[in-house]
Amino acid sequence: MEEHISPSHSNPTVDAAGSAKEQSSGPAFGGVDIGESEGGYFLRVAMPGAMRDEGSFSISKDGTVEIQGVIRYEIPSQVPKMKVQQLYPPGPFALSLKLPGRVDPRMFTCKLRYDGIFEVVVMKPGYSDTPAQPSYQ
Repeated sequence: MEEHISPSHSNPTVDAAGSAKEQSSGPAFGGVDIGESEGGYFLRVAMPGAMRDEGSFSISKDGTVEIQGVIRYEIPSQVPKMKVQQLYPPGPFALSLKLPGRVDPRMFTCKLRYDGIFEVVVMKPGYSDTPAQPSYQ
C-alpha cells in the first residue's frame, strides 16, 4: 500500500534574513518539512550552499527555532559576468520558525547534511531520558 503525504494547510511561517531573503528564484532555500510523533518533532530545512562549519542553531521551550549561517561560493575568475544567476547570493543568512508545540530544548540532535538539508530531532517535554548530543556538522 502506498502512503501519500499531502501538503499541510497550516504551513509554518519561516522568516528569512540576509542572503536567504534576497532569493528571487531557484531552489527553495528555507523550505521546511515538519514531522510529529507522540514524543517529539522532526524538522528538515533546505539550506543549499550553507557552510557546515559557519553556523549556529538554537531552540526555545516554546518551539521557536533559530538558524544562522553563511552561504559562501566563488565564481571562477574566467567568468567575467554571470548570464543567469538563480542561486542564493553569498553572505550571512538567518531563518526563524516555530514548531507546532512545546519542546525540551536540552533534548535534540541536529546536523547539516552534505546535500544542504538541515535535520533536527527534538523531544517534547517529558518524553526524553538522556540528553542528545547536538552537532552542527
